[in-house]
Amino acid sequence: MERADLRFHNGTFTVMVIGDLHETVEDQDEQDLRKTRDAMALLDAAAEAVKPDLAVYMGDMGKSEDEALMRKLIRRITLPLKKRDIPYALVFGNHDRECDLPLQRQLELYREEYPNLYIDDTPGLPGCGNCCVPVYGENGSRPVWRLWFADSHGSYEDQSVSYYDWLRPEQVRWYRETAAENAARDGKVLPALWFMHVPVREEYELLRKAKWYELPFSVHGFGKRKGGFYIRKDRSIGYLGEDPAAAEINSGVFDAWKDVGDVRAAVFGHDHMNEFAGEVDGILLCQCKLTGFHPYTDGCNAGVRVFTLYENEPGRFDTKMVHFKELGLKSESLGFVQRHFHDRQVIWARIAAGAAGLAALGAGAAVLIKKTK
Repeated sequence: MERADLRFHNGTFTVMVIGDLHETVEDQDEQDLRKTRDAMALLDAAAEAVKPDLAVYMGDMGKSEDEALMRKLIRRITLPLKKRDIPYALVFGNHDRECDLPLQRQLELYREEYPNLYIDDTPGLPGCGNCCVPVYGENGSRPVWRLWFADSHGSYEDQSVSYYDWLRPEQVRWYRETAAENAARDGKVLPALWFMHVPVREEYELLRKAKWYELPFSVHGFGKRKGGFYIRKDRSIGYLGEDPAAAEINSGVFDAWKDVGDVRAAVFGHDHMNEFAGEVDGILLCQCKLTGFHPYTDGCNAGVRVFTLYENEPGRFDTKMVHFKELGLKSESLGFVQRHFHDRQVIWARIAAGAAGLAALGAGAAVLIKKTK
């Protein structure tokens, strides 16, 4: 199947970003099946509502040790796109490499099951699926935006150094060289989006340590930040549900983005609860929270992130999250509390209940002491 160029339509190009799905097809009990139905209902309703020009899976899509079952899994998660003829791309996450099927073979299976895939694997680079894809004007023969896809790898072999791996120097060098070639060919630097599973360390610049009275609203630090508690700075927006699980080593790719000047926004998966976004040195760093229901999640706030690019306003884009509950869906797998509250509200409720319990206990003790005097 020969791929058609990705193009703007009526002045816009819409990308629907699909967060971690963590789907499974092996040994599913009834609760697993309910979680799968919820995730597929979300994907189906979002694809229908957003009608994207491109969908991007952000890694940790699912895994199986058996190739036939992996085909079944891929067929399942791409069906909402396939039946609407929506082109798609993907980046691999840390869990995608935890099965016996090499990433290159998994990429082949995606292409075989639904060929409308806009990802190639650049030879000679670490990982799989590193590539740059142009988006053309509606009637033009030249691109007006570019989309970068990079493999952020998996867990690092020496956990005392970093829990997660980081982009290798060869990948950063490839980005710089390819971007220079693109600029020479295009006659200018075109705006771009960057997609990668694990967030960059610069996301921490959007957070600060929580004051004591902010602790109920804070998140625990990850990795070498463990033991600390953090909240969003005012310069960022959106929900922070956990500390970004970035690598401890800075790959230098963010500095490369600044030097090249093309990346307007970078979007990441990996952190299931996060959907916050904020600018660091003029680049929007944003999370797409979990789209699936199998691992830990934020109840009916699971969702997809949507980007809208504008052809006639170079570099302009909008982005927002679209959630399960906003699509009018009813969950089969979640209990009452998760269906109606996000995880921070549950924490606040527990704290309030605990405080009320302590107050009642204190009042009861005071009455008892008074009676015994």
